Amino acid sequence: MQSNPITALWRQATLVCTLMLAMVATAQAAPSPDDVIREAVERMTQRIDADRERLKSEPSYARRVVNEELDDLVDFRRITRLVMGDHFQNASGEQRRRFMERFRSSLVQTYAAGVTMYEGQPIRVLPLQDGDVRDNRARVQMEFGTESGRPMPIAYTLFLDGEQWKVDNVIVNGLNLGRVYRMQFDQAVRQHQGDIDKVIAGWTVELDPDEINTTSN
Repeated sequence: MQSNPITALWRQATLVCTLMLAMVATAQAAPSPDDVIREAVERMTQRIDADRERLKSEPSYARRVVNEELDDLVDFRRITRLVMGDHFQNASGEQRRRFMERFRSSLVQTYAAGVTMYEGQPIRVLPLQDGDVRDNRARVQMEFGTESGRPMPIAYTLFLDGEQWKVDNVIVNGLNLGRVYRMQFDQAVRQHQGDIDKVIAGWTVELDPDEINTTSN
């Protein structure tokens, strides 16, 4: 039986559209969480190598670079809730927003000040292991080369936000930064007798590098 030309053309068009949709779906599919971290590390180290002198001489540019790199990688809303802990429920929406901005600004300032300390040290993002990804949660482990020759372990925890993996905590050499900042916030609330506005106004990211270097896994 001879095929109807219009029917044949319709089938071909349908096939082409199906293939195109499949290609788009594949292109938009979320990358694996370890690829997210690996690509972020590569992108950041390349920017440091390319703009090292400008990063050193222009602090505002260094802050802008760090801000750009953290923008799509880190979920500051979730981190704000984590850091504020039990005090999150007692804070107003305005206080939560201001603390999120203050926390981000403080973190960016800290990272920007040390961004040029990277001088080609080996960084290795480890392949995912069984149990590293569970539903919409993931853990990605990385090793950062040190002068002693012993790599410093770093672990990122991520969650799947729609089609994008985002970081919500970091553990450096066994030191859980989210927990450290939560304890810092709680201590500040107690110090200021529950005045969250004063906590926000005086907030800075405080982390002793020696504490990271001496923490065991």
